[in-house]
Amino acid sequence: MNKKQLSEHIGNIDDRLIEQAEKIPNYRQLHHRQTIRRFIAAASAFALMACSFSAGALAFARETVVEVPVEQETAVLKEINLTLIFPDEWKGKYAIEKDGQNYIVYHTQIRENVSAGIDAFDGGVLFYIACYGESMTPEQFVEKGYDFVRYRYLFSTSDKTYILCYPGDVQWNPENPEQETEYLGMEEEIKDIKFVVDDILAD
Repeated sequence: MNKKQLSEHIGNIDDRLIEQAEKIPNYRQLHHRQTIRRFIAAASAFALMACSFSAGALAFARETVVEVPVEQETAVLKEINLTLIFPDEWKGKYAIEKDGQNYIVYHTQIRENVSAGIDAFDGGVLFYIACYGESMTPEQFVEKGYDFVRYRYLFSTSDKTYILCYPGDVQWNPENPEQETEYLGMEEEIKDIKFVVDDILAD
């Protein structure tokens, strides 16, 4: 093989290498295109989600939610500007009686059917609101030695203090287990009673 043939042969090899090099894919460009496609797909998905959320929010905003308040079982003691909000289950089961400046809350059916042996407030008493003739804080009430019964401090006015007191003896017929169950169930719910005071200084 002479010089010319060798040169031509090398030249042919060079041409083939060039052709092969031209056919090699540009991986960087391909990767760049794939990244762009992914970004466009993610942006489209995000836009679709945003539109869905917006449509849902608009639909929700158009809905009118009307809450119908449940009628609460209440008793108003006008003389002391106090409203008692009882558990709903108490409806038709209790009555309130004024005794001097005190208010007695009792179970009506138990009082009607209680044995004659129970004489404390005639039986069936769930609690009573006792009025003390001086204004006291909870601490002063204890200091004065009034806390000799189970009680709950309610409020005081300019010249009076009101305390919720629990009876100290049995208020149902001990021979009637149904009365006992009913009474103890309501006694447990006394803690759920809300006391709303209106204009307590207007005595």
